Amino acid sequence: MSPEKVDGLSACRRTIIRLDLPELASSLIRRYAAGAAFVSYLVITAVLTFPLVRSLSVGFPSDPADPVLNAWILWWNTQALPLTEQWWNAPAFYPTPNVLAYSEHLVGLIPVYTPFYWITGSPVVAYNLTFLLTFPLSGWAAYLLGWELTRRRDAAWVAGLAFAFAPYRMDQLAHIQVLASFWMPLALLGLHRYLRMGSGQGLMLFGVATAMQGLSNGYFLAFLPILVALWACWFSPTKYWWKSVGIIGMTGGVATLTSLPFLLRYQSVHESLGLHRTVMEVKSYSADLTGLLSGAPHLTLWGEFDWFRQAEGQLFPGVAVVVLIGLALCRISWRTSRPVSFTLRTTRIGLMTIASTMTAGMVYYFVAGPWQVSIFGGTLMLSSVAQWFPFTLLALILTLLISPVGVEAYHRRSPLAFYLFSGFLLTLLAMGPYPSVAGTTIMNYSPYLGLMQLPGFDGLRVPARFWMLVLVCVSAAVAIAYARLVRSDGRRRGVICSLATVFILIDGWAVIPIVPAPVRSEILDARAVGPVLELPLGWRDDDVAAMLRSATHHQPVVNGHSGYTAPHYSALAYGLGHSREELLYELGARGVQHIRIDRTNPEAPHYESLVASSALLRLVAETGTESLYEYRDVPDIMPPLVFEGRPISLAAVTANTNNHLVHFATDRNLNTRWFSGAQDMGQQLLLDLGTSQALGGLIMRLGSDRSDFPRMLGIELSTDGQSWELLRGGPTDVEALRASFRDPETMPLAFDLKGQTARYVRLRQMASEQEFYWSVAEIEVIAPAF
Repeated sequence: MSPEKVDGLSACRRTIIRLDLPELASSLIRRYAAGAAFVSYLVITAVLTFPLVRSLSVGFPSDPADPVLNAWILWWNTQALPLTEQWWNAPAFYPTPNVLAYSEHLVGLIPVYTPFYWITGSPVVAYNLTFLLTFPLSGWAAYLLGWELTRRRDAAWVAGLAFAFAPYRMDQLAHIQVLASFWMPLALLGLHRYLRMGSGQGLMLFGVATAMQGLSNGYFLAFLPILVALWACWFSPTKYWWKSVGIIGMTGGVATLTSLPFLLRYQSVHESLGLHRTVMEVKSYSADLTGLLSGAPHLTLWGEFDWFRQAEGQLFPGVAVVVLIGLALCRISWRTSRPVSFTLRTTRIGLMTIASTMTAGMVYYFVAGPWQVSIFGGTLMLSSVAQWFPFTLLALILTLLISPVGVEAYHRRSPLAFYLFSGFLLTLLAMGPYPSVAGTTIMNYSPYLGLMQLPGFDGLRVPARFWMLVLVCVSAAVAIAYARLVRSDGRRRGVICSLATVFILIDGWAVIPIVPAPVRSEILDARAVGPVLELPLGWRDDDVAAMLRSATHHQPVVNGHSGYTAPHYSALAYGLGHSREELLYELGARGVQHIRIDRTNPEAPHYESLVASSALLRLVAETGTESLYEYRDVPDIMPPLVFEGRPISLAAVTANTNNHLVHFATDRNLNTRWFSGAQDMGQQLLLDLGTSQALGGLIMRLGSDRSDFPRMLGIELSTDGQSWELLRGGPTDVEALRASFRDPETMPLAFDLKGQTARYVRLRQMASEQEFYWSVAEIEVIAPAF
């Protein structure tokens, strides 16, 4: 080939490359944009959490309690097949069965955690890598949803940032199950694709994402269907809407069934132990509206911006996302030429009148105080804002929905209107059974009270976690708002996207706290030992550290910490803390073989003195930081006190504290109780048998209030109510421990009355304890068996 032809061919190739490169680059960007977004979120996460990245094997994020517990649960998921008996009977709270039913099982995180554990062999490293991945995975999922809603890469990128690095997430660093919320945007993505394409692929994505989210977090298993139901009602086409709603409902139902085997076991265990959450406990973990102005304490910019701090209640959404959505709303026109029916217009006027009247009544309440008026032969009164506000709010919501703006938004099936309205409703649910502002209840009736009547919701104590679903809605709204504000072909699009990125990251940037990982036990790792008790016991940080150490020495531990506490644990911790050697015998009789003492703990001398002085144990190994004691022999289990006589009818029961509740101690209902309040010396229950008679024993049942045993109890007998004989006086932790193993559902503390004759039995508190009450669910006196 001649030189001229070669030069011409080269020039032609250069021309073709020059022409194809822009198109090729554009094609690559389109193809790999989602992957590039994930990598970019990963890089931001690495910068944000750099102190943790440097300490993957020796530190945990946030605090030394829940992250360590979750690391132990994730490790255990690699050791036993889920749903097997071995798996449920996880090696903590020994010898209690069904330990895994006390907390989240985190099975949905197995695909993420397990490869890291197999590669590193370290539960700490594997946990930290899983924790780090929750941020880019959440951002990537929100990115895909934003892309589906806007078909804009920049809008989707901003949405991913808003979700992955929201200020609220920085308040949930201890709860990997809450951070692992990336399946929810994917579930909504599947629904939108099903709506747009009508294909089964979208439904499949929705079903898989729903199932995995439920297996990752029990709260979201219950919460996500509410958002899905709202979505189905809003976006389903007017014609054959029932078909669309039915298909979505069936798909979601099938997906939820994957959690059914877990739920049935949870229900069985919780019912057998009487485990439940009280309304007051749920209220304490509900969001307060003022929490919108409170950020996590370690936020770099907003950490001091704290109007109302409470557990899991820091809901500050960030300034950037609020401004973006607010500016977009200002530019939207909802004008409509659709005719409005007379019925709809009349209903709207009526609702507006009701809302305006009730609002005026509440304003007058704030000005003049409680009021009442007579009208049409009846009385209208207002003694608390919480009485009227729920109905006022309902009237306002209905007015908005049937207003021209609401009707037009629904006819358009506006995604922005849906996600903003859903975010509002979910915020209301996050406020729990009795919504409040700055600690003051503003609603006596709420949607969450209705949800608590459904199976499963009575076991969820943190309604505030609805806020993560709100963030899903906010991130979707941010994508739509950004796309409306910034033209896709605008010259300053890059600058605006950069500014939005910077301000969103500033809102959510935080200094991630890092705490040391629990140290391994050289002694336990080097010896093949059986079930082991680690002392000190009873403080959560020590207990979760002992649990995680079992991942290296592979032996069951008596220690434990979880969402619920094992029935025996409170009595065990209290008794050992007060040098009760009898408890060491009880543990040895139930299979405990070794006791490890952490000598670095300030309380170690107390426990070592107790253990070393016991003839039951001997020292077998020690270092400067720990010691290990072994049981010499296996003690016999003390036979339970069994009273075979008949129950004696009580003529009267009185108490010198909370006497108005004392009838609950004899109503044959374990769900009710008499309680003393904080335990104090001199509190007493007086049982009148009507006549003097022989007494065999006394049974005091605690029911589900297992920690409320009297710390020091005196039992006194009298025939005349004047002179008293002290039959026994002392601690009851041993009796409480035995009761928990014998019948954990009713917790029957049994005391031998030794056949003494008396008419009156007086139970008297002989110590003070401010943290726990003295509670009695049922009490009975048993006659001797003849």
